[in-house]
Amino acid sequence: MKPAALFFAAGTFLLAAAVSAPAHAQLSEGGGPVSYSADNLEYVDAERRLVLTGDVDIVQNDARLRADRITLFFSQSTGGAQGGQGLGSGDIQRMIAEGEVYYVRPAQSARGNRAIYEVANDSVTFTGNVVVASEENVIRGETLVLQIGTRRTTIRPTPGQRVRGVFVPSQGANEPGGNR
Repeated sequence: MKPAALFFAAGTFLLAAAVSAPAHAQLSEGGGPVSYSADNLEYVDAERRLVLTGDVDIVQNDARLRADRITLFFSQSTGGAQGGQGLGSGDIQRMIAEGEVYYVRPAQSARGNRAIYEVANDSVTFTGNVVVASEENVIRGETLVLQIGTRRTTIRPTPGQRVRGVFVPSQGANEPGGNR
């Protein structure tokens, strides 16, 4: 897999949230029902905030997001039967996953201590011991910033250290064991 695809894969779970209602937020490209479990759920309508805490596990098709805490902030709904009131109305504006954040799909994963998705600037930021992997390719740093619309990715190291990674090139047709 190419490095750009590796980095972009880390933000996939949050990208779909920008364009869909909370009941239809997507972790995987295929869509479908989203199931979740957590020790606690709190929704504060006046703040348009939903908080899932305690071993949070969200699954959609072959994608899974786990964290100690996930907080979702919603915009005011612009219509519909609920008139902008209650759980499930409005679009997700911001999502914060905290405490051993782990996102996994077949052959792809990303983890860190915190991940924030911001609709306003169309970005995902992972911080704290970030590790992104796709097949055998791995990159490590302290901060990963994905600018989703431009597909620009920045990895920053812990101060005084360097970003580290391993990229395993595909075998070409003329190489032993190549399949092209």
